[in-house]
Amino acid sequence: MKYNTYRFYKDKYNLKTLHLKLTDSKIMFLIYDEKYNYYYLDHSITKENAKVDILDKIKELNEHYHLEITNFYPVCYCDKTLVIALKTEISTNVDDKINSSEITEKYQSLISYHKNNYSTLFVSANVKKEISMSQKYINRYRFHERILKRYIFTKERRRKQEFHDLLYQLLPIGNSVIDVSCGDSSDIFVIAAKKKYKTIVGNDICLNYLNLDRRKNIIYTNDDVELNRIKKGSYDVSFCKNTLHHMNNITNINNMLDFLDTISNTIIIVEIMNPKEYKGLPRFLNKYLYTKFLKDVGSCYLNEEQFTSLINNKFKKNCIEYYTFTNILGTYKIAKIKKEGE
Repeated sequence: MKYNTYRFYKDKYNLKTLHLKLTDSKIMFLIYDEKYNYYYLDHSITKENAKVDILDKIKELNEHYHLEITNFYPVCYCDKTLVIALKTEISTNVDDKINSSEITEKYQSLISYHKNNYSTLFVSANVKKEISMSQKYINRYRFHERILKRYIFTKERRRKQEFHDLLYQLLPIGNSVIDVSCGDSSDIFVIAAKKKYKTIVGNDICLNYLNLDRRKNIIYTNDDVELNRIKKGSYDVSFCKNTLHHMNNITNINNMLDFLDTISNTIIIVEIMNPKEYKGLPRFLNKYLYTKFLKDVGSCYLNEEQFTSLINNKFKKNCIEYYTFTNILGTYKIAKIKKEGE
């Protein structure tokens, strides 16, 4: 999608402006690896216009320079240039590699700012494991998406139309929505498009998932949502499906809920209930399909009592509606949370 990348990040993110004029371009890519080697700082491929599609750019760089870019995120502004970081696997095949110790004085301030403020991004054990599993087993996810969902866990068996009908009722009239952990799911995208939302954002920490089912008119981001850099009230609605059980613990879940409350006026949470407390197919699928085959790292499952208690305690002053949905995969609890006056 040829959206205005520069304007999107300007409108939605809290980013510092460094008083450095490094280029006349609207967007500059800061490419680095896990050992903080930096690449192509003065090369033309790092400079783009305001409407560059970041996922397309990453594909181009990966193919042409044999990179394995795993993450992207906005860093700051240098004068009026938006700096977007691209994190890559350590590579020995890249021409013009520049070690940070050899960076010219022109870039020292930017490099220092990046190291000081983003060195902990995508490095927590849980996040690194999520990303690593998505890279290592991406073909299994493709098989799941293209074969298992199509021929075994069909839309009819998953009651997809009924679920979409429910989402249509829950999604309020608005202009902007973000799916904070979209994975390979496009549920909210379909409904938001029907309701004529102008800004539809799909976010996931695993870059590979963003490419599994790319859709037109969707803005894709690659943020770790626990590190909140999105402006307060940026979205009318935040959507969170099957994300809570991927948190490390209840503290991390509460951090996630705080994040959703900060960035949006209405929150819709869809969470599968602990499959280990159910007999039959849901328990079997969790153990053998999701855990053993797809290597899903989610482990912080909640039951219905835990889910409602958590939501009630966190959003005491808000209007909360609960719904239950069941299909072949299990039982889901849905919470719609609206701020007073919305």
